[in-house]
Amino acid sequence: MEGVRAALRQMLGPHAGIGVTDPARDAVLWDEEAAAVARAIPKRRTEFAAGRCAARAAMEEIGLLPRAIPQGRDRAPIWPSEMSGSIAHCDSCCVSIVALQENYAALGVDVEPATPLAPDLVAIVCTPAERAWLADEPDPGLAAKMIFSAKEAVYKAQYPLTGKVIDFHAVTLDMTDCAFHVVGHPTLAKLKGAILIADGLILSVADG
Repeated sequence: MEGVRAALRQMLGPHAGIGVTDPARDAVLWDEEAAAVARAIPKRRTEFAAGRCAARAAMEEIGLLPRAIPQGRDRAPIWPSEMSGSIAHCDSCCVSIVALQENYAALGVDVEPATPLAPDLVAIVCTPAERAWLADEPDPGLAAKMIFSAKEAVYKAQYPLTGKVIDFHAVTLDMTDCAFHVVGHPTLAKLKGAILIADGLILSVADG
């Protein structure tokens, strides 16, 4: 978990709070949050609670009082009006990043196992320009998974701003070393991000 936290800190500035929790452990849900998963299977309830726990830890890290984070009808977290935030989880790790909107107008985070993307998904996830970039990568399957993760972070960052559901081909990412930015989409061109591999996990953040 500390490797994940250190990687996220490397990608984010000092004004963002970071929370990292184990989705397999019991975490406390606040009353305002519990209704969203009242009928969910136990695994979903545990992951949901771990995400909210990570978010409150992230709030405390930057001196904010912990707050409830209900779920909207679209299943997206409802953040306090003065905050931006994002939550992500995989089987082994749950992460959250938060900040005041005066510092970050939008935030998105994603975490994925550092394994290759299934070959039949590459064309679904990656645009022609991205597939051309993959051709020069030493491990194109893993690089494609990194594009997938980065696009998940971009989606989470853009949704509170636009309220729109976008597909993978709605944006093209220009990947450079451990950073990326959106190209070919004037509305989202201000979104940028970073991506690292730590503790066997791909970690992506996007902000704008």
